[in-house]
Amino acid sequence: MSNPKPSSSRVSGLLQVIERSAGTGLDDKNVENVSQATAKILRMLGQQEKTLTESILRKSKVSQSLVTLLMTTQDVALHLNTVHILVHIASSSNSKCTRLVRQGAPHALLRSVAATSRVRPLLEELCLHQHLLLIKLATKEKKLALKARLCGVVTVTLDLAKQCINNIDLSSPLLQVLKIYATNHSNSLSLVKNGVLNLIERYFSMYGKQNIAVFRYALELYTQVLAIRANAVKAAANGATRRMLDLFNYWTDLDKLHKFVHIRKSILNSIKHLVGNESGRKSLIKCDGISILYATAKQSDEMKQEIQRNCSTHTSSDFKLRVTVNTQDIYKKTDTTNPNGKAIDNLALTCSQIIRKSMPKVCLPIPSLHGPVYFDESSLDPTDPYLLQEYKEDGYEDEDEAPAEEVPLTLTNVEDFLKFFPELTDYQNNKVILDQLSEYRKEFITLVPQTPSNSQNELSDERSDTGPISVIVKPVLQNGSSQSIRSQSSPKSSGSDPLRKISNSCDPNLPPRSVTSKRSFRNVKSVTNSLSNMSLGDSPVLTASYSPPPAKAVKHFAKVAAPDMYSHRPPHYLEQLYDPIQSVQRTLMLLDIARAVHPETLINRIAYDQDELVKTEEQINHALSNIKWDPALRRCKILPSIPQTRLNADPPLDVLSQHMNEENSTGTVNIPILQFESRHECGNLRKAIQVRIFEYDLVLNSDIGSTRHHQWFYFEVHNMVADFPYRFNIINCEKSCSSFTQGMQPLLYSAHDALTNGTGWQRCGKRICYYKNNFVRKATEDTGRASAAQNMHTLTFTICFPHSHDTCYIAYHYPYSYSSLQAHLLEVQHLHGISSVLRRQTLCTSIGGNPVDLLTITQFSPSHNKSSANSINDREYVVLSARVHPGESNSSWIMKGVINFLISDSEKAQQLRNKFVFKIIPMLNPDGVINGSHRCSLLGVDMNRQWINPHPNLYPTLYHTKGVIQLLVALGKRPVLYCDFHGHSRKKNVFMYGNITQPADNATVKLLPTILDIHAPAFSFSNCCFTVEKSRESTARVALWRQFGITRSYTLESSYCGADQGLYKGCQLGTQHLEEMGAKFCEGILIMSSADQPCCLSDETDEDEDSYFSSDSDDSEDDDDSSAE
Repeated sequence: MSNPKPSSSRVSGLLQVIERSAGTGLDDKNVENVSQATAKILRMLGQQEKTLTESILRKSKVSQSLVTLLMTTQDVALHLNTVHILVHIASSSNSKCTRLVRQGAPHALLRSVAATSRVRPLLEELCLHQHLLLIKLATKEKKLALKARLCGVVTVTLDLAKQCINNIDLSSPLLQVLKIYATNHSNSLSLVKNGVLNLIERYFSMYGKQNIAVFRYALELYTQVLAIRANAVKAAANGATRRMLDLFNYWTDLDKLHKFVHIRKSILNSIKHLVGNESGRKSLIKCDGISILYATAKQSDEMKQEIQRNCSTHTSSDFKLRVTVNTQDIYKKTDTTNPNGKAIDNLALTCSQIIRKSMPKVCLPIPSLHGPVYFDESSLDPTDPYLLQEYKEDGYEDEDEAPAEEVPLTLTNVEDFLKFFPELTDYQNNKVILDQLSEYRKEFITLVPQTPSNSQNELSDERSDTGPISVIVKPVLQNGSSQSIRSQSSPKSSGSDPLRKISNSCDPNLPPRSVTSKRSFRNVKSVTNSLSNMSLGDSPVLTASYSPPPAKAVKHFAKVAAPDMYSHRPPHYLEQLYDPIQSVQRTLMLLDIARAVHPETLINRIAYDQDELVKTEEQINHALSNIKWDPALRRCKILPSIPQTRLNADPPLDVLSQHMNEENSTGTVNIPILQFESRHECGNLRKAIQVRIFEYDLVLNSDIGSTRHHQWFYFEVHNMVADFPYRFNIINCEKSCSSFTQGMQPLLYSAHDALTNGTGWQRCGKRICYYKNNFVRKATEDTGRASAAQNMHTLTFTICFPHSHDTCYIAYHYPYSYSSLQAHLLEVQHLHGISSVLRRQTLCTSIGGNPVDLLTITQFSPSHNKSSANSINDREYVVLSARVHPGESNSSWIMKGVINFLISDSEKAQQLRNKFVFKIIPMLNPDGVINGSHRCSLLGVDMNRQWINPHPNLYPTLYHTKGVIQLLVALGKRPVLYCDFHGHSRKKNVFMYGNITQPADNATVKLLPTILDIHAPAFSFSNCCFTVEKSRESTARVALWRQFGITRSYTLESSYCGADQGLYKGCQLGTQHLEEMGAKFCEGILIMSSADQPCCLSDETDEDEDSYFSSDSDDSEDDDDSSAE
């Protein structure tokens, strides 16, 4: 007969007994009453009485009383009943468990465990429920491990686990609690010191397939303990790696049906911790662990591929057609077909991770980290003390160095810069210029004009974080007398080396004069004499008859690349972002691992070695291309100066069958080896090694003068077989992430297609992956341990060439060479009536001997038209520059769009020419572009970190650009806008960086980006950033803003990859989009000039203006070492 259900009053009476006893204390009588009450409650809970359960869970006083009883009672029966009831409460819901934690249950329970451990004989049932309750409370008490150490319970639980190793029921909760304790670093070390590793191995030997739960808990505890490096080192030294590998083999043989994949995964996690130290890695290699794990990973990968093949096609019930399922459906189908499909995938992934971590580090297959060619610095002045200083990588300054006194760029050689203003010298009287110069700071002239936008009184905290630096200058008064005046210079304008002074000479070919900390300006009379000697006949403007000189390089040129000779025509369709397949990377990594497991299968034949070619070059061709104007075609041609192999425009013969029929003595197919070449303008490929028949390892050159910046690649390939998948592995990439993981593809140019149908560069490549490899940043001839060097990364992609025996080119991004720029400018100069809108001049000569162009675009008028003089004089100036980083070729394509738009006959272009004078330097670093560098000049220095104080002999382009801008400021024509064009290798879209440190500049600076966000499809305002970071102080954007007060000083960044918003969302950006961006940039300037206030944009957009012009802080600027500014 069943017991009657308790009434509500009886339940309340039992709970009141517990609450009353907790408040008044316990004596012998109360202990007996409370013990009986708790026993009845347990009996009712065993009968699953809903009324009693709800009463207990509803009243927080009951749980508080039970916690109090747990801390005060000494009676074993009452203690057991209390713990048992608390287990029920904690298991009921997360909120009740949280309430117990707040009421102090963890501390009371830990004290209870410590007290129970001293009772003999051991109360196993009580220990069981105590540790079960600890497991429940640990989910809400994050500091349980720390509290356990403070209460001295860690060793208590460990001793219990040693005593109860034969008790299956008690072993499981004990091991779980020990795992919770081991999450604390000190607890983990203490457990190992007290023999937990030996205890776990005893559990391994006693429990296995007979009791998988206990074995798994012991394995999880082992993994948690080994997560501490010191513990893993100690375990590996005692041979734990071999024992765990044997255990993995045992379970692999046992698990034929893949029911224990989770056990094998836990063992692999332990091995992963063990190989984190050198002893573990050596042990794994010694016992042939790499081969074992490779076999497991390969088997798992093959199993998944088989499942995908079975699920990749299905028959439609309506149309009876085979339809390919997309990748996401395949993965869903994999998990449905095989419940352990995801676990098997993780198993293979962990195996590959262990192998990659354990494989020996390999030096790069090159003799030196420096490239085979270098810049001969003997052409520079050897007496210049600045040259004695070793260049820093990337041009970064040491923040801890003491600030040095800076000598600013001055107007001592003002006449040397006046020649770059044909719009003024042609139409204005010389006296007008002199009057403007004399009005500019009548008392003194300094580098940093004290304007409201950058005066010291309004400097933000960021500007004055190191305090102002005083510089003594001696300005010249009108009467020629000198007076010492103390001016304030930007704190970041100081250099770390006092020898970094600017020479008095503006001519880079002359040796620098001696410099001191005090400079005097040349008397105004000398300026008058210089101007009086100038005439229109002496104007340095280049005419259409000008013949551009060949590009001069420091390395040997073997040929002119076909893309330069036949130009580029973009496709008429949008190229979608590549959708990577998740499982491909692991498959390709397994192929790389197979090199170490089966080295006998590799070819390892050198297909191209630039180091050896440099040694055998007898005659160096530093300049190879000739740029000629073809009057018949009305276009420029880039022609080689020496004969080279003629490209065949006829359809290539299909030689695949010929090679398939030609078998060598071993019976394998005789596929010809690819032939490479990179000794052309912008080319970069140092070495090519044939690893397998259709697989090649490629090594890139570092920037000249540097040992880093392996990113830009551009090389020629021929002797291929059509429609075969060739895999290329660039094995010395430095960056940890790349846009190739976000859908970017390399570019392919087929000379055959270019000659037959005019096809240009096209995105290509499948199976694109980017991952860390076992090569290290160390050459074969370098000394030192390879394991201590930085790991390199592999960019791998597969290309099927369209034609056999074609000549193809593969590039990182759309190349835009120095010769292409010269050809484009020469074509522009031959346009009808171009002289009325454009003047082309040579700004200076680079240290490599290449002329640097300066373009002046505005609406010129005939010299006899006096009325046009005021018109030009009233126009505002816009200064644009590009290609300070040679690998950022996308910036040149944008600049090409700017130039083409400004010289066009469109109404907007005419309005721009009537409103502004554009000063454009389209290529700031021609030497780096020509020689195939990615970021640096020939000196191995990042030029965009030298704008504060550029040396005229080392950075002439920067020096002269700043001279042009300073003269504009002296004439009272401070540029209304400066923008430096760049490329970005990690972000998508086109966006801008600006400078905002004061709320007053917020709307002014953000106006142009806002306009571009509305009108330019590829532009994204959300990617823009307007903070001024300390690491960017020496960039053009910040330096010119601080030193010349140019409020709208920007960096325009364009993605190498594509867009993730707007009209081109999901597409890769091509040259047509970049040139369109240049045109839209010009239109944005026109709209900006007409917008007196930001509210005028309301007619053109429904966007909320506050979202654009809010003063909220933007995200910090992305620090892209190779791209961001």
